Amino acid sequence: MSISASSVGSSGAPPQPSSRSSITVAAATGKHQLKIDSYSLTTAVPRGAHISSSNFQAAGYSWYINYFPNGCGRLLKRGRGYVSLQLVLDGAAADGAVKAQFTLSLLNQTGQPALETVRKSPVHKLAEGWWFYRFIKKEELERPFRGLLRDDCFTLQCEVVVLDRFRAVKTAPFVEVPPHDLQRHLGELLLSGEASDVTLQAGGVRFDAHRCVLAARSPVFKAELLGSMKEGTSNCDIHIEDMEPRVFKAVLQFMYTDTLPEVDKKEEAAMSQHLLEAADRFNLQRLKLLCEDKLCGCIDTGSVVTTLVLAEQHSCQGLKEKCFEFLKSTGLNAVMATDGFNHLASSCPTVLEELMSKLTLH
Repeated sequence: MSISASSVGSSGAPPQPSSRSSITVAAATGKHQLKIDSYSLTTAVPRGAHISSSNFQAAGYSWYINYFPNGCGRLLKRGRGYVSLQLVLDGAAADGAVKAQFTLSLLNQTGQPALETVRKSPVHKLAEGWWFYRFIKKEELERPFRGLLRDDCFTLQCEVVVLDRFRAVKTAPFVEVPPHDLQRHLGELLLSGEASDVTLQAGGVRFDAHRCVLAARSPVFKAELLGSMKEGTSNCDIHIEDMEPRVFKAVLQFMYTDTLPEVDKKEEAAMSQHLLEAADRFNLQRLKLLCEDKLCGCIDTGSVVTTLVLAEQHSCQGLKEKCFEFLKSTGLNAVMATDGFNHLASSCPTVLEELMSKLTLH
């Protein structure tokens, strides 16, 4: 809420530019997303018991969320059949209390807050936290058609607004400049194939693209396409060997939009491996690092050795260290009988020596 004022020229006088001001509240805002993995397992927590999130910073303060999968502890009847949440202020404020407002919601399949799950607190002073006793009915959360629970996971979004003081500010400008949308336009250009001047083939599938975009994004394509461009501007064909069409399609999408298509959770690791190889092949450093980071979160007993070989072959030091860390914690017994371990011993003996050295020191 704000109080606004304006002034104009007096009657009969030459027109003067109007001025505008407003009195508004100064507020700090912050947003945090908390992913609940293995929801079905968390329901084994006794009624009234909770699981605490890690601390996060929002609006200048440190917070954490207490998640009650079977209802809150203070009033069990009040929270029966519901998921309860408590947003907690971690540490005391300088003046003993914080005046704030909170909005909690669950994200839908598009990553946006599902409107029916939005819960907003009143503006109030608090020294500790705020309860959402009946955040959502468990049966509503678990209904498949709602799309809130996917692969036994859901994501909670918390928005915090901390009020500070009232102050006078200038009114927003008359012209609002929209956010940049270059990526959207380039994505539409790729999909339409309009004005394309190069055709790429992968696995028998043809993709129409644009030399200037490919050359700008990839030094490898730049060397090939701008070299041929000197001899003429006619459309040319390039065959991409040893790459699945869906992988190359994802590479093209990244080159045009800096985004990647969504894939099923079960395919994330395999797709990330293929894309890492493609990124290294075309010298797409950001894509390579994105895939390396994704693979760091997909390591398990069945994949750690093959991932280690991949990391060594493509000079992914961070991923390599993550594999070493995993093997230090689990030991070699669980992986020595796998085909991947034999492949590691034969193809990357120096890595195996390095691994054994680290395990010995450990």
